[in-house]
Amino acid sequence: MFITEEVNLATVAYFKKIVLRKLFMEFSFGLQSNNRVITDLFENVNYYGFDLPYDIELALLERLQQFKNNLDKEELTALFFWCVNRKYICYLENFLGDCDNYSEQKFDEEFGRSLAYKIYEPCASGLEEDTIDELQLLLCNFASEFDLSLVDEYTCQEILEVMEIYCSAIH
Repeated sequence: MFITEEVNLATVAYFKKIVLRKLFMEFSFGLQSNNRVITDLFENVNYYGFDLPYDIELALLERLQQFKNNLDKEELTALFFWCVNRKYICYLENFLGDCDNYSEQKFDEEFGRSLAYKIYEPCASGLEEDTIDELQLLLCNFASEFDLSLVDEYTCQEILEVMEIYCSAIH
């Protein structure tokens, strides 16, 4: 399958608009919430930031794995495209270290194949692990946006507003 820049952009935009919004809603307010009660996990990640204690990090990883497992095929594919986009430079640098003196066309073909392999074989290629790591980093960043020392009636609205920014196509 040949992936054009337009297909990639549309797939990542779908991820942000649908899948990422779903993740943020579940992370922030839970599955059955009416957007009024902030989850304990969100509060804990906000409090500890990137230096999560083992039990909270484990809870976050379990939540992310459960979220990923509940995605349908299209949502999961969009998630993997998003991760490839986030890790593109890292993947490119790793590929440059592994390749010989390819012509530009040969390089493009082989690098494209390596990215396609990641999307089609996420477990074998390490993309699944990279995806969970990127999602964890994203949720830590998202949670750090807020001052939860005082939770009031405006806090949930603020979370929804920041969520909109993260889910916009330009972010």
